Amino acid sequence: MTTTIAALPDHNLVTDPLWQRLFHGYSHVITPLRYAGWVTDIETAGGGEFFVRADLRDGTEVTVASERSLPTDPAEANGWTAIRRDIENTSKHTVLYDSTPNGPQRHHGTILIPLMARIDGLDVPGRAPRLIVSATHTAPYGANHNQTAGIEAPATAIARFQEWSWRLIDHEGYRRVWHRPEHEGYPLALFERHGHITTVRVTRSND
Repeated sequence: MTTTIAALPDHNLVTDPLWQRLFHGYSHVITPLRYAGWVTDIETAGGGEFFVRADLRDGTEVTVASERSLPTDPAEANGWTAIRRDIENTSKHTVLYDSTPNGPQRHHGTILIPLMARIDGLDVPGRAPRLIVSATHTAPYGANHNQTAGIEAPATAIARFQEWSWRLIDHEGYRRVWHRPEHEGYPLALFERHGHITTVRVTRSND
């Protein structure tokens, strides 16, 4: 099977409990970047400050944090900042996005789709394929309803898949009964509520 997601980081910290807690806690930020084809990690800036780092494979990286750094509890994040910088000379950098309380994109708050759309818009080599997020809702009496988001760049599409999944669980009372492991391909999950079944999937676009 063709690899659809970037490899996991490979370093000594991957067994550290704090690193594991942050990596899994911020998987909703990390996973879209990995599906865009970039090895993505949790790194420290010193002084107990943490951020998500994605290697764009062109000598630059994107770092994602909150108002200063990432809080250890993801629920405490009050927005996102994204900076693209030169790996060899980090003083060369560009602020891409800021949805923290005083940032120009503050109206988006912690919503991930606008952040990922901005990152997906960067001019980088070797882009991952564009994707489609869709859902099928099946009622107990057999009626079907389909929903499609259209063709999107990979990080944006994965963030949308996550948003649709959260909405089903948090706002519509569904429970997730199955999901495809990330190493087996693009995301696919089944949700159930009182006999109603919703399948949410990500597929590769043919454009």
